[in-house]
Amino acid sequence: MAASLRQHYPTRWYLPALVVANIALLIVALNLPFMSVAKLVFFQEDYSLIHSIRGMIEEHNYVLAVIIFSFSILFPFAKLAALLYLWFAPIASENRRRSLVWLSVLGKWSMLDVFVVAILIVLTQSKGYVDAEPEIGVYLFALAIGLSLVVSLRIEHAAKRVDGGDPA
Repeated sequence: MAASLRQHYPTRWYLPALVVANIALLIVALNLPFMSVAKLVFFQEDYSLIHSIRGMIEEHNYVLAVIIFSFSILFPFAKLAALLYLWFAPIASENRRRSLVWLSVLGKWSMLDVFVVAILIVLTQSKGYVDAEPEIGVYLFALAIGLSLVVSLRIEHAAKRVDGGDPA
C-alpha cells in the first residue's frame, strides 16, 4: 500500500503549514487593492483583482473574466488544495509524480497577473491624465504565488526522494 508523504516525512510539518499560510495570504491579497488609478487629479479608484473581474462581467467581457478568474483565483487555490492532498493522501508514486509535474507547469502561469498589473502601471504612467500606482495587494499576491512555487518545489523534491528511492 502506498504511504503518504506525511508518513515518510513526519518532521516536515512546516510544509503543509506553509500551504495553509499561503492560502490565508492569497485570500488577503485578493481582497486588497492591486492598483490605484488616479484620473485628472480629481478621481481616484482602487482596484482589487475581484473588483476587476466583476467589472469585466459588467462590461460583458466574459471570456477575459473567466480567464483571469481561472488563472488568478481558481487555479492558485486548486493548486494549494492539491498540494495538501498530495502531502496527506497515500497515493501511488506514478500518480503523485504526474500530478506534481502538472502543478509545476501550470503554476508558473499564475505569475501572469503580476506582470499584467506591472504592464498596466507602466502604460498608464506614460499618459499625462491617468496615473496608476501599485498597491499592497499586488505585492502580497506576488508573494503568495512565489511562496506557492517554493512550497510546490519542496514537496516535489520530497516526493522524488520517496518515489526515486533517494536517501532522505
